This record gives sequence, structure tokens and C-alpha cells, in this order.
Amino acid sequence: MLQRLIILLSSEFKLQDLGSIHFFLGIEVKSTSMGLLLSQHKYTLDIIQRAGMTSCKPVATPLSTSLKLSIASGTPYQT
Repeated sequence: MLQRLIILLSSEFKLQDLGSIHFFLGIEVKSTSMGLLLSQHKYTLDIIQRAGMTSCKPVATPLSTSLKLSIASGTPYQT
């Protein structure tokens, strides 16, 4: 069925069968016993590396958990 689809598409469009997919638009594709696993792990690591943040410590919450925000206190943000 897959071969028939490729033949049908190639009769309408110029295409090339490159075999199994590994990366597509920054998304890593891995075949597992349960299907396909899509991941952007490599893409995010590349972004972190370009930003020079590979030595930064990761945190679960990027905001202070002890800070109490209130609508009644502080200076309002002006644009």
C-alpha cells in the first residue's frame, strides 16, 4: 500500500523516497514498538547552546516560590 501511494504521488509531484525519517522541521522521529515518538530534544539543546546557556542550572519553577504577588501592592507596570 505504501509503495502504491509513493507511485501515485510521484505521478503528480516530483519527489524522492529517502527511506525512514529521522528529522523533519526540527522534530526528531523515532520508531518504537508502540508507534512513532516525536521529540524536539535536539532542537531545544541547539537553542540552549546558541544562547550560551549550556552551563546554566535547570530549575523546576523559573519564578521564586516564596514571592507573594498582590494587586494591592507594588508599582503598576506602565507601557
